[in-house]
Amino acid sequence: MPKLRYLTRSASYPHPAPRPAAAAVQAAAKALAGAKKPVILFGRLRRTEADWNKRVALAEKLGARMLSDLKAGSMVPTDHPLHLGQPFNNLSKGAAEALKAADVILSLDWNDLGGALQVAFDKQPPTATIIHAGQDMQLHNGFGKEHLELPPVDVHLYGDPDVAVEELLAALADHKSAAPVAVKKPAVPAAKEASDKLNLRHIAQALAEACGEQPVSFVSLSRGWPVDLWPHRHPLDYLGKDGGGGIGSGPGLSIGGALALKGSERLAVSVLGDGDCMMGVNAFWTAARYEIPLLTIIGNNRSYYNDELHQESVALKRGRNTANRWIGQGIDHPAPDIAKIAEGQGVLGIGPIKRVEDLAEAMQRGVAAIRAGKPCLIDVHIDPHHGRSLRESMQVRGTEGL
Repeated sequence: MPKLRYLTRSASYPHPAPRPAAAAVQAAAKALAGAKKPVILFGRLRRTEADWNKRVALAEKLGARMLSDLKAGSMVPTDHPLHLGQPFNNLSKGAAEALKAADVILSLDWNDLGGALQVAFDKQPPTATIIHAGQDMQLHNGFGKEHLELPPVDVHLYGDPDVAVEELLAALADHKSAAPVAVKKPAVPAAKEASDKLNLRHIAQALAEACGEQPVSFVSLSRGWPVDLWPHRHPLDYLGKDGGGGIGSGPGLSIGGALALKGSERLAVSVLGDGDCMMGVNAFWTAARYEIPLLTIIGNNRSYYNDELHQESVALKRGRNTANRWIGQGIDHPAPDIAKIAEGQGVLGIGPIKRVEDLAEAMQRGVAAIRAGKPCLIDVHIDPHHGRSLRESMQVRGTEGL
């Protein structure tokens, strides 16, 4: 019986990445070369330093503003002078303004490009030339609308988006680069957070002190994490998150990321909400069983807080009492002891930490545990209103949770 060739192992796998059509690359390069205010959206891309450097080179050649998606992970340096604001889950106000002002928008496999454009342009036709690199059109037959909002695209670079970056750099080789970008000085360590109520900024500062110079990979991050205090400077600094805004995926995704990093020099750290953790807490048994070094930090606001804000928004629209927004969402009185629940799965549990002065020692213990190859969870009771103020300062109209 003849062998089936397509089942035979071969050194040629995986197959070479698909390349966009030459005519499309030339059309995109021409549009970008003539752009005065280009913007690049960095979506789902490779996690190699070589590709990272090419993306930065393309942005610098064009003088393009860079926007990052919290769902995609670290794709470009967030403290680069051309990077606008922090990575976001929903389109931020600054990002929306940049897209409205742009004359050319280059999407590199951005998750839900159509939704982002709809929010930025207030459901009006975009005024910019839209270039999209990716293969997500293959999802367009999904009965569940997995493709999300279909975007208006002028030039489609159908193929691997990082290959599209290579092709564009080659096509723009003779293009006069934009004015040199001033090199940003290394960030000065932030002053201690003055508030006596624990928040994510306190956690970031205490974690940085505990980790020292050892590189950290965030295998998951909750909304509101202060990327300004902890910028992404490497493809493995942050691995991304689920794209659907679901609750309960955080523990499993974090453990999988930590398993991939096991044996490397990088510390695997996950920052989760209490609701996300509680819905998938049984996953920590796997970390204990297979000794997967993962430090999980719970930013515990004793609520499914995102849904509280949803309910408040609906109440405002319907003229109802917003004081009832907590109903069905509060996780308090009593607050579950998540550290003890983690211990029940075989993981070292620390907390609950309720005072700023207790945070440094807890972080030192947690980092020591994962350096010794053991999983650890630290439960930190944070002020929920701090997260709300951050959200309100960043959010613009749009669908939550995507």
